[in-house]
Amino acid sequence: MIRFEGRAVHISASPGAGKTTLCLGVVSDTVMNGGRVIWACRKMPDPNRFREILHDIDEQGLMRISILNFSTDFAGNLDFILTRAEDFGRDDFVIVDDWCESNGRARKDDIDAAKKLSSLARKTNLIITSSSYEDASGFSESGWLTRGGTKIESSYATFLLLKHPKKDGVRIISGEDILILARMTSKGLEELVN
Repeated sequence: MIRFEGRAVHISASPGAGKTTLCLGVVSDTVMNGGRVIWACRKMPDPNRFREILHDIDEQGLMRISILNFSTDFAGNLDFILTRAEDFGRDDFVIVDDWCESNGRARKDDIDAAKKLSSLARKTNLIITSSSYEDASGFSESGWLTRGGTKIESSYATFLLLKHPKKDGVRIISGEDILILARMTSKGLEELVN
């Protein structure tokens, strides 16, 4: 669906659209193909969804997943994430789920940390996620805006993940002149092919 490999990607999603589910699918694919993952998050994913998507991974595979719950201090845990990823390569992923708070403006220290983290994309794969917010100005085509402003946009390829307004269980992924329809499945998000 989205080309993640070799670059910094920002997934900005409307509430409940499935950004965590999308990333858990990436975790599953990565580990099943022998890669390693750092999963850093503000809040741990729903354990049932976590088990559902990752249930095919054996004990050895689970040992290739490092989990860090940074709660409200992403910036304070940045050095730990960077240190853990020092030997990561192109088969591995660093995923930061909810790099900033889901309400209000993103804090400057979180924006600066996300920008610094983007340098990892030179040697490994990187995804950060955040909650998008409704555009009260009406200037956005989708009606949604992403967090972090130009500092994040200059360092990351940003994609919006939205619930389809008319089709239950279908999601719209847009960015970089692409528009993808995907369905929620027990393995994550799966692209719908016409």
